[in-house]
Amino acid sequence: MPKVRYLKVTFANHILAREVPCFRSAVIEATERQSSLFHNHKADSSSIYRYPLIQYKSLYKKASIICLNEGTDDIHYLFQRRDLDLRIGDRAETFEIEDIHLKYFNVQCWQGQFEYALKDWQALNQDNYKRYMALDTEVERLQFLEKLLLGNLLAFAKGIGWDVQGQLEAQITRMKGERWLPYKGHKSLCFSLNFRCNASLPNFIGLGKGGSVGYGSLLGVGNGKPGSMKYEMRPANHEQQ
Repeated sequence: MPKVRYLKVTFANHILAREVPCFRSAVIEATERQSSLFHNHKADSSSIYRYPLIQYKSLYKKASIICLNEGTDDIHYLFQRRDLDLRIGDRAETFEIEDIHLKYFNVQCWQGQFEYALKDWQALNQDNYKRYMALDTEVERLQFLEKLLLGNLLAFAKGIGWDVQGQLEAQITRMKGERWLPYKGHKSLCFSLNFRCNASLPNFIGLGKGGSVGYGSLLGVGNGKPGSMKYEMRPANHEQQ
């Protein structure tokens, strides 16, 4: 049962969800790449495949950063700058910190269940998409997504050094919708849903592809601002765009 160091940094500056990758790039340049936790790449630009311990978000329309464990240490590379002038797309702004919240969070399995909302979760890679679309029934598709969700939760556990004791469980309780969103120059099918899990998990952590830039953002139901992760969506057209 690890006590995870959890830091949420909220800036006074507003950004849109689609601007989060630009925010990430600006922060990486501002820190002069002094820590790979900001970008998860080696010196030769090859990727480091690990759960991201520094994640970039638009929370309640404000630029935010979530740091876990070692990420809470390395964030000082950003804070040591006197002026935080960042370029977001075509505009340059001086970013001002509005709030810093640091705590220790007990991540563990319990006998009871917790309810979570998951927004814009990229569950499927190219191969899994084909397998998902080949399934005949909604029940089969739901079970397929549940297995992928459990895999993402186990990846989170490994990333924070949590040796899961007992059986980790995840059950999707409500599919809210799905939509195609841009990711790395392509369109990716993203799901929004509610699920139950027997583990206590920190708010706003990312699960799945793009977890470092706001995709698959998790929120405990009943925790946080009402309506913070609610929106209406039409069913996605499953022909890839």
